[in-house]
Amino acid sequence: MDIVKDREFGDIIDYQRLRRGMMSVLDNVFPTFNLMGSMLEATRLFRNNPSYMTACAASGLAYMMLVAGEEYELAADLKGKIFTLSWTEEHTGTDLLSIRTEATPASDDPNEKEFHIKGQKWLINNSYHADYHSVIAKVDPAASGPRSLSIFAVPHSSTRNWERLETHVLRSMVLTKFEIDGPGILIGQVGRGLEILQRMALPSKYHCAYMGVSMVADSLPAAIDHLSSKNIFGDNPIRFSNVFRQLYNLVQQAAHINFTFFRALAFSDSPFLQFHGIMLKSWLLLKCNEILSQNLLVTGSKGFLKESNIGGNAIDSFVYPVFDGHYTLNTLLTYKHARRYLEATNQGDITERMAALRDNAYIPLEGKQILNNSRETRHPPFFNYADYVERCELPIALDASAPINTSRQIINAIQARDATHEPEYRYKIGMLIHNLEALLSAVELWKVTGNDHYLNAIVMQYNDVAKLINRIISEGYFDVPFVEPLRQLPLPAVEDPRAFLLGLLDVKGQIRGGSSRSR
Repeated sequence: MDIVKDREFGDIIDYQRLRRGMMSVLDNVFPTFNLMGSMLEATRLFRNNPSYMTACAASGLAYMMLVAGEEYELAADLKGKIFTLSWTEEHTGTDLLSIRTEATPASDDPNEKEFHIKGQKWLINNSYHADYHSVIAKVDPAASGPRSLSIFAVPHSSTRNWERLETHVLRSMVLTKFEIDGPGILIGQVGRGLEILQRMALPSKYHCAYMGVSMVADSLPAAIDHLSSKNIFGDNPIRFSNVFRQLYNLVQQAAHINFTFFRALAFSDSPFLQFHGIMLKSWLLLKCNEILSQNLLVTGSKGFLKESNIGGNAIDSFVYPVFDGHYTLNTLLTYKHARRYLEATNQGDITERMAALRDNAYIPLEGKQILNNSRETRHPPFFNYADYVERCELPIALDASAPINTSRQIINAIQARDATHEPEYRYKIGMLIHNLEALLSAVELWKVTGNDHYLNAIVMQYNDVAKLINRIISEGYFDVPFVEPLRQLPLPAVEDPRAFLLGLLDVKGQIRGGSSRSR
């Protein structure tokens, strides 16, 4: 993608090119909302270039405040403009309740929409080149509760004193700190900023996860192709048993995270929007980091070349877990679901879920995710997880009740220690729930594709669950029995390793191509 020489900031993305593309991307946001459609259009325009895609996502997500705040006339007028997510401040980071930016109404009219905004923002993408900023500010600077925040559309003319902040990743982006001192327009109502922000943040987690999944989908085939064409000791390294084993394990994990992302999208117009979005932002993106880093090590020196996407993606991927809020905060949000997830008694409908995945996975669908009732998204309808896995009739000896029962015992042990409010255990239990849901996803990957080669994806994820459970028990010195890991199925003997591995990566083709068989 084009990089231009800017007099102020050096080598940066072409913001005119970004501006030209924003209208067609935002056509998928307003007047109808198509979460996957917006991401696919950005991919078409910017070819998954991380810097362009991140700038596009930041602008699109900031624009969503107009839709989330139901400011439809303004949304129509400003569609196609470049926006920023101007929320964070240097002294507070992601703790938005501690921001200091102030908003003063232009009159005493309780319905006043014109405000004067004054404050500073930090680490903001697009800020120097943006037309508008999505700014979080306080009308009452002394307030600190959830109703203390309001959100504003602030024009570029109200900002000044930009200072670029150099980063180790995505170097052609322009992240700055800057000052705001000028007029802005209230979006929604005073004190409703956090509510609007939460509506915007849920789709944003899908956007971040999409970039992580796209990087994996870009890097692994490149590594497979390189190791299939390179010659060492008269043969292609992909045929060496140790190299093939490593690639095979990475491909299993990559296929799993790819399916998990598009599975979440298939169910995203349901009350699972928040639960799946948080899981994608924490578990899935950290898994992407892990896969890309290991892929770089397997590939070797080729990945360090500047033109190689293998090393570049491995480095750039680390920005996404922290793009709209640290992954730790996202995982902590899952802790409140733990009991309900582990103790659900409703029976999940396998036939209905498989039909939804076959019909909706990898298909861009219009929905109302950004306007979903927050009460519903905070209370997704969980079902009996172990019962569901048992009824899927896996051809391997996997007892789904074992990690469920042990997880309950761990929570009981934490409560007995009166440590339920300690961040360490809230984080660990949140991550444990994400890993259990990822195990369910691996089972559904096998079920919907009918491909027995994905049984090892299930085994690998089960072992990740067991490893996490055992670490929690060990580090907490809990009197709870450990969970035994499972053995992987034998490595398949294949004539063409390259074709075999690329075939496993093509989960979309297996589902959408009609190759799946009913179980």
